[in-house]
Amino acid sequence: MARGRHRRQKRPSRSERHRGRQPRRKPISELTVRLPERHGEPESVVAHLGPTNSGKTHDALRFLVEQGRGVYAAPLRMLAQEAHRRLSAELGEEAVGLVTGEERVHPEAPIVCCTAEMAPMRGETLVLDEVQWAEDEERGSAWTRLMLGGEYRHILLLGAVEALPLVRHAFPDAELRFFERKAPLDWAGRKGIAGLGAGTVVVAFSRRAVIGLAGELNQFHPGRVACLYGAMPLGSRREEIDRFLEGSAEVCASTDVLGHGVNLPCETLLFAETTKFDGRERRDLEPWEIAQIAGRAGRFGFHERGHVGVLTGVPWADPDPELVRDALTPHVRIGDGHLGYRVVETGRLRPRLSDLNVSAVDELEPALHAWRQAALRTWSVGGWLEVESIQPLLARLDAVRDALHHTRGRLELADVWRLMQAPIDEDGLPLLGTLAAALAGDRPQRTVIGWLLDPHRLDAAGLEEAEQAAREASILRWFALQYPGVAGVTSERAAALEEAAARRVVRELRAEIDDPTIGRCRVCGSRTAPWATLCDRCFMARGYRTGRR
Repeated sequence: MARGRHRRQKRPSRSERHRGRQPRRKPISELTVRLPERHGEPESVVAHLGPTNSGKTHDALRFLVEQGRGVYAAPLRMLAQEAHRRLSAELGEEAVGLVTGEERVHPEAPIVCCTAEMAPMRGETLVLDEVQWAEDEERGSAWTRLMLGGEYRHILLLGAVEALPLVRHAFPDAELRFFERKAPLDWAGRKGIAGLGAGTVVVAFSRRAVIGLAGELNQFHPGRVACLYGAMPLGSRREEIDRFLEGSAEVCASTDVLGHGVNLPCETLLFAETTKFDGRERRDLEPWEIAQIAGRAGRFGFHERGHVGVLTGVPWADPDPELVRDALTPHVRIGDGHLGYRVVETGRLRPRLSDLNVSAVDELEPALHAWRQAALRTWSVGGWLEVESIQPLLARLDAVRDALHHTRGRLELADVWRLMQAPIDEDGLPLLGTLAAALAGDRPQRTVIGWLLDPHRLDAAGLEEAEQAAREASILRWFALQYPGVAGVTSERAAALEEAAARRVVRELRAEIDDPTIGRCRVCGSRTAPWATLCDRCFMARGYRTGRR
């Protein structure tokens, strides 16, 4: 009996212990799901809606210059830089500032060019470019917050005509101005690679395909081929664009980065591919994707008309001409008799730290999930607002927490949240973890960062290594602005690394185009598709040698 009274308590199961370690999910009653508030209404709201090359941005910037004070907010760092160069040349360098996640140039200037995430919530004049980005699953919140809560005297919204429903949701009484292309587009049909004229841009849809295509073009235009793709550093892009504009490059091979902020005037634009891998599957291009890229042909002031077609004569490229030709004519009814390619009518929102009502880092993840559920409930019926994806935030949170766990470091809630806002892609998460550990005081990580910041590590770097260094430099520039001097990271050192990476990319890219390995069999050197490393003949021979049939 005595033994029974002192029986040892049963040990909790592994699943019970796991549940006990999980942070408590915030009750929805403790969360704030609210819309941005505007305390004063603007004097004027004007929407400039129209296609590429219609003059809508030019007119909006003229209004900004006339007002003398305000903000131009763009979706991409390169677009903000372009507007900054343009306005600085007109008004003087000290009259125009540049503010992005990676740089600050005269941030107190009366006119500031910035990315949408960096735009202040109040001021004199707001020119918000590419408003259709408000529906973007991962970045749309920046546009939606400015439209709903930005306190400006004058607001100009710029975008495609497809954004008309979105504009009406946000500003029912906005003045609408519709713009037409200044340089009409003509169907050019099939064009052979051997006969391309100067001023031609050819588009494919992967980095390897574009570099392989540049190698093919170089056979007919030796040393006079420019190349553009998303992984390329901004300095390298600028050099390639300048070569094309100056005429030292006659033709250009580009990915669809051409349709996302690279203003590259060209007379003829040809599609080498009409399918792309979207992260899940390889599919046909949507008509709006084709139209967005095709719109770069025929720049007003450079060419009277633009010409769009498909490329022939490349064995691995098989574009569908009818798909491209049909996409040159809009067919979706937008409203008020206007036609477009799709309907953009939603804006995305994501929470701020103050919405989550948390006091500890461990509470962030459950609070984000709870906020999302509460927001879905709040906006699900008949509204135009949708919840922005929280997955990028959760991925960054995981990277920071894992790094702190391995180095036994600690950071305040505000610092973790700030790191979660870093402008990085998935491949930048390891560096984000390194920066988090260094910020928490881990000395070995500072040694790693010191090596990363050394431009001399690129002296023998290949193309992909230089591209990776440029991405790292961009993250380091952002970190230097948040925490100047921490772990030896300064804006000057990070900028020097970015410049060195850009130079190396241009050098290695030129070597790849002149003597390509991409698009060549690694055994016999014959031509292959850019995504293949062996030609069919060598692949079959290899299969027989290893006994595979």
